[in-house]
Amino acid sequence: MMQFGTDPVSAIGFMMFLFAIFCACLGESVKKETKKRSEVHEGMERMPSYIQKQYERTSSMKDQRRFYTTDEMRVQKRPIPGVARSLSRTTYPSSRKTMTVKALRGGEFIGNRMRFKVKVLNDTQFTITDVRVFLISYPSAALRLASDDDDEFFPKIEPAGFRSPTFDFLPTQDCVRGEIIAGVSFMDMRGNAQTLTTKPFTIRSVCDLLIPDQIGPEEFAIKLKEHECGEIVVKVQEWTAEEMYEKSLHLIEDANFYEVESSSDEQDGIFHASISGLAKGKYTGKSIGVKILVSGPANQKGASCTIQVTGEDQAMILPAIDDLRERLSAWLCPLCGSPLTLQNVEDLKDGKAVVCPFCNVSIGR
Repeated sequence: MMQFGTDPVSAIGFMMFLFAIFCACLGESVKKETKKRSEVHEGMERMPSYIQKQYERTSSMKDQRRFYTTDEMRVQKRPIPGVARSLSRTTYPSSRKTMTVKALRGGEFIGNRMRFKVKVLNDTQFTITDVRVFLISYPSAALRLASDDDDEFFPKIEPAGFRSPTFDFLPTQDCVRGEIIAGVSFMDMRGNAQTLTTKPFTIRSVCDLLIPDQIGPEEFAIKLKEHECGEIVVKVQEWTAEEMYEKSLHLIEDANFYEVESSSDEQDGIFHASISGLAKGKYTGKSIGVKILVSGPANQKGASCTIQVTGEDQAMILPAIDDLRERLSAWLCPLCGSPLTLQNVEDLKDGKAVVCPFCNVSIGR
């Protein structure tokens, strides 16, 4: 260790030496700071005026480190109210649509059989395998399968692909009422077994299982006295009584009834019409008669239609009334009697003219 004497002169000389070194270091630091400030000043002179003003308001890094420590900044951190509220209320629509396997169903009477169809739609991005479509329930008292198989098997269905197996039934009665329900089983992309069930398909049919029975008005009146009877009143606001009369004439033919007689007249501004028909069941041969009475203001919208059904078999009456009521309430082309599309119906309700998709006739309200 360096030793210093006790002479006061030596001590004063040593202190002056240290002071000279300190001044030299301070001067060097001042030069560097001055040079740095000069560079900053020169840089600021090249900046736009509005940036210079913002820069002058900004504290130095030394001041910022002295007054804003990490802990203080963490405590003082606050969300910007407007931005925070906007972010919390912002929702982003999903870019991926719901993708599933769907089981659809439908059916119709074709000739002497009922055809039930199931459509399995693979609306996913993956192939499904071991697809089996099977019948769960159907009115076996009135229908029997045309084949021995009550299921269909498909090894796979590709993405966006589908399969549409059909099941044919043969009616065993003139009146068919009930529901058909089918199931679908398959293996998904993860190898898991999945099962779907279709919505019930309701069958309530009599007219599709009838054949016209030609008869005279006198014999028809006699048969009506021997049959059970039921009736329902249907009121319509979209059609005139004259239009409902024309519609009923098409209905009698479409429902497989023989038109026994029909008549219409107008009295005191009120239109009246009557139509009667007779048919018999394909399987039992039992007779069923219908009489439709139409009345309403002449050439004005709004009419009342009474449907009377008589039959040898009481079980056929109510299903036949329901069947005829649905057909009468449907929107049909006044020329060819074909059903109009849903869009045609909406356009007609809005007062627009439409074109029949079957006979191309123009229909206006």
